[in-house]
Order: sequence, then structure tokens, then C-alpha cells
Amino acid sequence: MPITSIDQQIVEYFEGLFNGNGWGIVILAFLSLLCAALCAGIIGFEREYHGHAAGLRTHLLVALGSALVMIVSIYGFGQIGADGAFPNRDPARLAAQVVSGIGFLGAGTIMQTGSDVKGLTTATTLWLVMALGLASGSGNFIICGIATLIALFILIGLRWLERFAANRNPYIILVVPLDQPVLKEILVCASRFAINVKDMDSRIINYQNQSLLRVTLRVNNLSRASITAFADELREYIRPIDIKVTNEI
Repeated sequence: MPITSIDQQIVEYFEGLFNGNGWGIVILAFLSLLCAALCAGIIGFEREYHGHAAGLRTHLLVALGSALVMIVSIYGFGQIGADGAFPNRDPARLAAQVVSGIGFLGAGTIMQTGSDVKGLTTATTLWLVMALGLASGSGNFIICGIATLIALFILIGLRWLERFAANRNPYIILVVPLDQPVLKEILVCASRFAINVKDMDSRIINYQNQSLLRVTLRVNNLSRASITAFADELREYIRPIDIKVTNEI
């Protein structure tokens, strides 16, 4: 006896409504789009709340578009055969195009500033809501909901773990005159404390109406006491115009 999932029972119920004249499929399509919008809206709101480039509306539209593609792929090219097969089409073909096509949108949210890369999580959530849309459009509502809850736990519930890890890999930002050679001094100070400078980036900035050099260091796996001592050593040895320690830039 074949096993029928709850999602399949929901789909079969709506497909059989009104004697199978098609209006049940319209209602099912509406519920699919609504489920995709709800799940993507939860993820998009989290991104919007934290001020990321792709926010609520972007995530909603990606999921709605993906769900619509899946609905059209399943119901837009004729009816399902009596044996449950799709004799005239493969509904996975359009879905595959969505999976490959979402890359350009995700790439638009990724920005590189020196050695720092931002937007990877937002690009991933866009890819995720695309998958949620496909799941909802294909009638897998329970799977879509479970994936949304797990994603929300990862984005919100594990944020404290990410902060804990970032505290041990902070950025140290120095502002110095353009003509001051600082690379050697930084490396000397780092060697005194046996500190591994993971990344280093420098750029000219306008600071207090003058052109200065901003040097950004990222140190690796240090305690708060070691970071403070290293920053104090840089302040004393290099004497920068400004110096700060931060977890984000």
C-alpha cells in the first residue's frame, strides 16, 4: 500500500474540489503562493530588521516568483495522467532554471571591502526563499514550514554563537598620516605578543577634513585581555590619530 504524506493528501483534496473542474487547483495555487509569501516574509523581515541590502520585499518576490514557476510547471501544461505521471512534460525543468537563475540576484548582494566580504548570509537567504517557494509551489507545505523554522533558528537563535566567535577575531582600525610607514611597526608589535594578523587592508580616507590612511587589521583567536594589550601597544608605539577595536566594519 503506497504511503501518502499529509502534503499529498492536501493537494489531492483541493484537486478534487468542485468535481475536479479546476477551481480547486486555483485555490491550491492561491494557498501555495500565500504559504511561500508567509515563509519568505519571516526570513525577509529578519534581514530587513538588521538593515541588509535584500530585505522583506525582495525575499517575498523571490519566493512568490519561485512558487509561481513551480505551479505553472505542474499545472500549466495539461492535466496529470491517471497514473499520477506527467506524460507531456517534466515539472523539474523549470525548477532547475530557477535554481541556476537565482545566482545573479544573490551575487548582487555580496560586497567586498578590502579583505572583508559582506552579504553572503543575505545571498544565502535569497537562495533559501527560492527553495521555499519551489517547495510551496509543489504542494510541500509542511516541509516548507519546517525549513522556515530551522532557518529562523539559525539566523536568530545562533546569532549569539556568531558574536562569541567574532569576539575572538576582532578588527583593529588605525588612522595614521599618509606618509607614516606603519606596516613594519604593526608587524613588530604583533611579534611581541605572538599575534597572528589574519588580514590587513589600507585605504585613503577623509578624516577631519584631511586625507589620512586607515589601516584595518584582523587578528586571530585572541582573548579580550590580549586584544586590549595589543591595541595599547599599537597606540603607544605607532601613536595613531585614532584607533579602535570592533567586531564589525
